[in-house]
Amino acid sequence: MTLEPPSPTAPAVCCTHCGEPCADHSISDGAHTFCCTGCRSVYDILSSNGMCEYYTFDGASGVPQRGPQRDRSVYEVLDDAATAARFIDFSNGSITRARLALPGMHCASCVWLLEQLQRFDQGIRSSRVDLMRKTVEVEYDPSRTGLKAIAILLSSLGYEPLLSSEGTEHDRDAERREATRKIYLRLGVAGFAAGNVMMISIARYMAGDTGMDQTLVRLFSLLSIGLSIPVYFFSASPWLSSALASLRRRVVNLDVPVALGITTLFVRSIVDIVSGGGEGFLDSFAGLVFFLLIGRLFQQKAFDAVSFDRTVRSFFPLSVRREQKGVEAVVPIDAVRTGDVMIVRNGEVIPADAVLMSATGYVDYSFVTGESVPVECTSGSMIYAGGKVVGTAVRLTATRPVSQSYLASLWERTASRTPRSSYMKLSDRFGLWFTVGTLLVAAAGALFWLPNVALAVNVFTAVLIIACPCALTLAAPITLGTAMGLLGRSGMYIKNIGVLLELKNANTVVFDKTGTLTSSRHDVVYHGKPLTASEHEAIEAVASHSAHPVSQSIARMSSARSTADVVVEDVGRGVRGRSNGHTVVIGSFSYLSEELGDETIAVAEGTAVAVDGMLAGRFVMRSHVREDVPMMVHGLRSNGIQTRLVTGDTDRDADVLRSVFADEEMHFRATPGEKVEAVEALRSRGASVLMVGDGLNDVSAMAAADVSIAVTDETSTLAPASDLVMPAQRLSDLPGLLTYTHELTRVISSALWFTMAYNAVGISLALAGILTPVITAIMMPLSSLLVVGMSVGGARLYARRFK
Repeated sequence: MTLEPPSPTAPAVCCTHCGEPCADHSISDGAHTFCCTGCRSVYDILSSNGMCEYYTFDGASGVPQRGPQRDRSVYEVLDDAATAARFIDFSNGSITRARLALPGMHCASCVWLLEQLQRFDQGIRSSRVDLMRKTVEVEYDPSRTGLKAIAILLSSLGYEPLLSSEGTEHDRDAERREATRKIYLRLGVAGFAAGNVMMISIARYMAGDTGMDQTLVRLFSLLSIGLSIPVYFFSASPWLSSALASLRRRVVNLDVPVALGITTLFVRSIVDIVSGGGEGFLDSFAGLVFFLLIGRLFQQKAFDAVSFDRTVRSFFPLSVRREQKGVEAVVPIDAVRTGDVMIVRNGEVIPADAVLMSATGYVDYSFVTGESVPVECTSGSMIYAGGKVVGTAVRLTATRPVSQSYLASLWERTASRTPRSSYMKLSDRFGLWFTVGTLLVAAAGALFWLPNVALAVNVFTAVLIIACPCALTLAAPITLGTAMGLLGRSGMYIKNIGVLLELKNANTVVFDKTGTLTSSRHDVVYHGKPLTASEHEAIEAVASHSAHPVSQSIARMSSARSTADVVVEDVGRGVRGRSNGHTVVIGSFSYLSEELGDETIAVAEGTAVAVDGMLAGRFVMRSHVREDVPMMVHGLRSNGIQTRLVTGDTDRDADVLRSVFADEEMHFRATPGEKVEAVEALRSRGASVLMVGDGLNDVSAMAAADVSIAVTDETSTLAPASDLVMPAQRLSDLPGLLTYTHELTRVISSALWFTMAYNAVGISLALAGILTPVITAIMMPLSSLLVVGMSVGGARLYARRFK
């Protein structure tokens, strides 16, 4: 058996589209060669649409089209509305958004191509790819194209949609199980081969140079080769295929050194045995692959144990009003079941797909589509999760259980920024330089030990295997991801791991007051002309449609309940509507002055109320500053963080707050625009601003800040601009949270130093010829597991303060 590289005079011809070697039946148009008609068809589609830029990302990296192509009639099932509905997240007649699983996507070229679908079909508005989950979200105009046409288009491009009746979550679980099964199968093959090859090697070693018949020597050598071939082509295939795909795309990934070390041992051993020049290193080769697979298996189990994939572990701190037997109760959204009746008020997020029971309702789907024009819905209309009720509260019947992971994805999509730390950027660039450096050091070490070929091969392979950049590739995401999960279990839900890094940089905290520093429940006293029972009920009914803490306090003044019609809220200013035949306006005095067209209304303390076009009086709220606020603010200042109070409320609580804030740090009666200006002024002076509010009246200020926290008591609202949702009872943990982010960076730095020391010692020992490839195969996964242990352990250790 001999292994020779392809002759330089007859280079292998690769497919222009997928990069696979072309056989004798290849297709050529003179300038390009294709392995099959499928690849030729995809290339023609891209070329005719002016999209050959696809090939500039990773070279010939398309999906191979050889093999039987799916009959397009299989997509006829998508003409059935019930079947198509399983893949549709949202539809309002003019816009439909569908999500399809595409197992064939694998690289940056795939992402680029799949996010250009609108260039193939004019009915497609946009497409968004999630490479990790291998899904594409397509937004299209249903009057111009359909889901079946999109599926056929994707199939023609080489990405056949997975039309599983179980859904993509089930498919991903099955994919994980299949991947684990393959690891065990590869491990079994490698273990069987390694054990037998080592027994053969021991027998030959014990027999010595003259103690074994040459026929047996030859037989044992052939047996060793036969046992090692499946180890190389099957058990070692994860590293070989990854490295080969990387080189085809003209990049060098972290699997290249390992694949090169494995190949060096295997090829050198085959050459030695076939040429009669030696016994080879097949025992070391099989043992190396065996221990590498054990390491990969343990790494996989470690990653599963600390998994922070929120499609599996979703927690969303939202609640909804559920009506059962005429009684309303606030319940967590994950308690909603199909058929439950939900009451959703103005500004609240609809947590599950539902049917409208009220006569009419307005829904703002900006959270889903990005378009903020409210959609008018009538009784019986389908209402989609993620919509926000505008105006009058509505009654809905849930048609699907709540998908917390879907709501989380909507929230994440609203991020206007994607914070990236120096750790993450360094990790992105590190693979190429580390790999090239490792190859150069290994080659230099091998050259140094020549002409001792056996030792040179050992040194070359040992250096390639022992070199481990695991801290830079694992430490940051594992540490921050573990912290996200731990904080989530404490009720603090974070949009993404970059938020933790932005919190670390925050040096100025701006607080709202109402619902943040004060409790959302107020003692309410009415001052003004006497109100009839009907007027009282009308005021409370209109107030109940607003999620603002002050409105909710007014609504709780009595247990009587009347319905309200045509409710309109100007967030942060006031609300108006009709109930019991009365027109009611509630809000600030300036808001009532505008609504009533009466500039003579004098500003006074409290919240003004008008009934039937006349100022009736005012509600004075006696709010309660949360007991732990002074300690929390002092804790921030002791860490060198500046604090500010910017609120739209009056200064009635100024005396209480002066024990916490200086006069120059407090700004009362601020409009939403003035809150934004205050945040931008701080940022213009170089401050990194953390905005802390209730997420209702300070959305714009949150968006203007570097990072933001929404503090909630019990809420059905979701502030798109907030980066973290924190229960009100956890507000005292804010100083500890900011300290925790600094501790997390120390954990990551410790992992970096550990890896630097590990690589320095390990590579030095390998260059000295002390470490064999088998020993390095044991050490490499151990180092990764140690880094995972340091990252998880450090994050857990410092998170104990939140219990």
